[in-house]
Amino acid sequence: MENQYLVRIIKNELIHFKNVNRGEIRYINYSSVEKAAVIQKNDIVGIYGQNGSGKTALVEALDILKCILAGEEIPYEPYEGLIDSANGSKLTTVFFIEYKDQTYKACYEVLLNVDLEEKKIKLTSEKLTYWDRGATWKGKRELEFKNPYYNTNSILEDVSVEFQTEHKKEFENVPLDKGLQNLAVFCAQKNVSIFFNPLFLNKLSESDEKQKEEKKLAVVIRGLSSFGKLYFQVVKVNQLADINRNAVLPVNIHFENENFVMKGCLPLVMNGRGKIPESLFIQLKSAIDAINIALKAIIPNLRIELRNVNEEPDESGKRNIFVEVYSIRNGKEFLTRYESEGIKRIISLLNYLIALYNYPQICLVVDELDSGIFEYLLGEILGVLNEEAKGQLIFTSHNLRAFEKLDIKNIICTTVNPENRYIRLVGKEKNHNPRDFYLRTITVGGQKEELYDEADLQSIGYAFRKACHPERRVKINFSDEFRKKLQGDGN
Repeated sequence: MENQYLVRIIKNELIHFKNVNRGEIRYINYSSVEKAAVIQKNDIVGIYGQNGSGKTALVEALDILKCILAGEEIPYEPYEGLIDSANGSKLTTVFFIEYKDQTYKACYEVLLNVDLEEKKIKLTSEKLTYWDRGATWKGKRELEFKNPYYNTNSILEDVSVEFQTEHKKEFENVPLDKGLQNLAVFCAQKNVSIFFNPLFLNKLSESDEKQKEEKKLAVVIRGLSSFGKLYFQVVKVNQLADINRNAVLPVNIHFENENFVMKGCLPLVMNGRGKIPESLFIQLKSAIDAINIALKAIIPNLRIELRNVNEEPDESGKRNIFVEVYSIRNGKEFLTRYESEGIKRIISLLNYLIALYNYPQICLVVDELDSGIFEYLLGEILGVLNEEAKGQLIFTSHNLRAFEKLDIKNIICTTVNPENRYIRLVGKEKNHNPRDFYLRTITVGGQKEELYDEADLQSIGYAFRKACHPERRVKINFSDEFRKKLQGDGN
């Protein structure tokens, strides 16, 4: 497609989100963008650490970001418990943007609050800062907006609203204030971003007749919006539940040609026979054709087939198709629902991994990438992607095979310190086995933050004994640090 935007996430910061008081991640190309405004390296990053240390928190923050950029409301039930109800949660993301011969850096900050009565997540404050590129990053511009209309009394009081900026002169001829009050009310009612919504997007223009600053602002906002809608996919761990109970197999797809881009998650019926619209059947058939090409290289002699077993029109006259999904291997066929969890997981992700391999615009985020996948195979897939993939992959995992296929700079480790949740390992020598180095670091230390709370190891045996006979007092030796924890808990 012509005139595509290339957007790359180069930094994330989480403040008071879930179990992260503060955490910052700079991705592989952060330095090259800051220094030379270029994407120099393949962008594969794995997040590793103990359970409950902030890995999934990052994935959930990125999923919220995707909703915001796509102009969608943040779903309440999955995320209301992650937002700090007292102070709100702040998410900051820095992007690199290329469009035609233009290059930009943008920083988007959002403060989220939860409305327990209305059961809504509110974007109470947003700030967009951007720079264009000359010999250096220059022309810094920033727009900040605090939406007063989440308080419905403000609507009746006719509170005035405006963008806050230190660059009022540069925005004098940009029609930001026209209709802003109505836009703010709309965004508060829909719980969507003041920047990334269809009304504001339609207002901005990149036309040559427009004022220069409006063209720059339009490129940044349209680029980020296009990224959120078309090229940014987050695969959360709840997809595993669908796979495990054989309800549906979520096929994460990205397909594009000269005329359009299609992105989403299509449900491949697994539990016997299912009914789907004809349009969805055609899309799934196309996705499965692509999956089968790559699947035979990963799992020899295996292909899957979506079969049309019956058709019937619905009330509007549109055709619905009854389908069954089969695996075919070495001449034998059986329903795909009987495949292993790992094979179904690979099928679910494969179409998007193909897109990641081929398109630099793609950003794929996967929680628990290793779930059900054979360790050696996982390493080989990561090795190929690290060498040749054009897009960006951010994943969490517990399987340490990645340490042997990726450079140590591709690994982010979570820590036990909620004030500094994410670090990179330092001190690895060339002759160190990366996997052994990580395990030794967990037990011996040597980093600026602890990666694992050793007191937890002592508590396991104590807890097992006490759980079996809670009425007994169990005598056991443990460290002073763990003893203080017990006394603090009153146990």
